[in-house]
Amino acid sequence: MNAFPRMLAAIAAAAIVSTVGAWAQVGTSGAEKGKPDPRIKAALDEAEIKYSIDKDGDYRVINRIDSNRTQLAWVVSRTSSFGKIEVRDVLSIAYKTSGELPPRLMQRLLEANNRTKIGAWAVQREGDQTIVLFRTQVSADAGALPLLHAILAVTITADALENELLGSDDY
Repeated sequence: MNAFPRMLAAIAAAAIVSTVGAWAQVGTSGAEKGKPDPRIKAALDEAEIKYSIDKDGDYRVINRIDSNRTQLAWVVSRTSSFGKIEVRDVLSIAYKTSGELPPRLMQRLLEANNRTKIGAWAVQREGDQTIVLFRTQVSADAGALPLLHAILAVTITADALENELLGSDDY
C-alpha cells in the first residue's frame, strides 16, 4: 500500500474521532440566563454604541436605518459552543404573524439564505405567533468592529423585509 491511501485513511480516522469529540461538546455556555455578558458591553462601549439590557441579560441595540426608520437588534449574552468555537447570536425581527407563514414567503426566505453572505433568515414560534428574524453568529469574544458589522447586517436586512411586508416601523 503506498503512502497516499494510508495518509487519507489516517486523516479520515482523525476527522471521525474529532467530530465525535466535537459533537460531545455542543452546548450552551457563556453568561447565565439573565446575566449580561461583559464581553458584549466592552465591545459595544468601545464602538460607542448605545444599548440597553433586557430581562434575559441580552443587549438591545437600535440602529437608525434612515431619517424615518429604526431597527432593533439583540446581541444575545448566552453562547453556544462546538468544540473550541464559542459563538453568540445577533438577531433582528422582521415580521410577526399569527398562524403559519405563507409557503411562498417561506420559499423566498430559504432562497434568500442561499444568496446571503452573512446571516440567515430563521422562523421561530412563540405560542400562536410566527416570528421571522434575521440572525447571524459571531465569535463570543468578537471585538467592536465585527460586532458592529453583525448588528448592521441583521438590522439592515430585517428592516428591508419589514418595510416591504408591513410598510411600518414596528421593530
